[in-house]
Amino acid sequence: MTRETTKGVQLASGETGSSFLHRVLRETVGQFTGELGDAGLPDSGKTFKDTFGDALTRFEAARVASVRRVEIARHLDGLTRAAMSLDGVPLDEALKQALPAPSVQVHEGSSRGWELEVPLDGAVYRGRNVQTALDRLLDAHHLTRAAHQALSWLVTRTGGTLELTGERFALIGAAAELSPVTMLLEAGATVRWLDVKPPATFSGRLHTTMGGDDVLHEPRKVVAALKAFAAEGPVHVGLFAYAPGAGRELRLAAAMDAIVRAAGPQVVKSVSLYVSPTSPGEVQPEDLAVAEARAKAPAWWQRGLSGAGVLKGPGSYGAGNAAVARGPIALQGAAYQAAQYLTKLIASEVLAVDGLAGVPVTVSANVAGITETRSLSHPLFQIAFQGAPAFGVRIFRPETTRALSGLLMLHDLLNPEAPGAARPTVAGQEASKARALRSQQIHGGAYDLPWQFESAVRAGAVVGLGKRPDLLFRRARP
Repeated sequence: MTRETTKGVQLASGETGSSFLHRVLRETVGQFTGELGDAGLPDSGKTFKDTFGDALTRFEAARVASVRRVEIARHLDGLTRAAMSLDGVPLDEALKQALPAPSVQVHEGSSRGWELEVPLDGAVYRGRNVQTALDRLLDAHHLTRAAHQALSWLVTRTGGTLELTGERFALIGAAAELSPVTMLLEAGATVRWLDVKPPATFSGRLHTTMGGDDVLHEPRKVVAALKAFAAEGPVHVGLFAYAPGAGRELRLAAAMDAIVRAAGPQVVKSVSLYVSPTSPGEVQPEDLAVAEARAKAPAWWQRGLSGAGVLKGPGSYGAGNAAVARGPIALQGAAYQAAQYLTKLIASEVLAVDGLAGVPVTVSANVAGITETRSLSHPLFQIAFQGAPAFGVRIFRPETTRALSGLLMLHDLLNPEAPGAARPTVAGQEASKARALRSQQIHGGAYDLPWQFESAVRAGAVVGLGKRPDLLFRRARP
């Protein structure tokens, strides 16, 4: 998604992803001591780096339990935005500089609508039969009731065939592995492709930039491209760009968030993004009940692994409507977690409650399933994927996540009663709206565990190694 250089969107000088996340959390604890003081955030940067999964989850559990939940989110969001710069200039300030729109190629295809299609467990469910796949996932506790209800609404509303003629989408990171671009084009939408990588094939109504779009190093040009595409009215904006390593995921996510804010409500009709289940997600009551039941009656081998200290608890911190999954994985790094938490979970919550420049905007920010993408090609993950079913955890294929998360996104944009639908936030209801925004999850069972997800991954690797020892000797794909 980016052409990496030493310039572009950067963190404040001298900060790593870990030190940045630690500083932001510490400063927020100092500002909200009464609400967050018991979260046990380490003072030492080294201790935080070694234990950031626990520290961040405890912090988030304290935040969501507080009546000042959204106020704390605004503070975190402000600190994050203030830390970003573009070529030495504060990012928000730099994006105010107007640039001419880039040259565009327009490809006008046609579409007759797209029949809903969800591949799952070797079968492909189409049209109204997609409901069967949704019911199977609900029965397995692999998606929440809120997600099931939303997807079922879309199946009923469309009659099994999706028609998006007249809808306009700008996808930042259109070439990403989980991007819903193909679905949107085949359903008749007009799509603005924003990515360094050009589309391999052209279909439907597609607009592309000659030479590509570099979000991390030329975000002003992306703002200009969005404004030009929205000349006839606000458009749906999807934030799907991803570039791993060296803190790029954090800087890239922050850049996308800043681009949306710079474009404003005259350009942006809705904002969509996917949240990783390895973030500190809010556990829904039905999943908390499943985890508690499993803790009381584990399999004999799970009891043995727990006794040996391989499986570690708890699986979540907090209780009731304030339970937060201990989902972060150390191998992914603190910078990855900062991107997921600060520039996705927190930023989307603030955007859903406050809107853009005070104007309500629709927000779709749902948990997507753990997916066997290129970014998870590390041998440990590949081995753990083989053992995941033993813990009731599903690892999705990319085509399944593209279908399910893409359809869930469309529900949020088409249903005026969706949790993040654009409507003024009633005073005193900010926390309720924020909580509802986080309720639609396709977590694949990751939030049903009575143990820390990271310890289950390691235990799953032990199980998986017995099934596929050859994976131990595979090199991670770039």
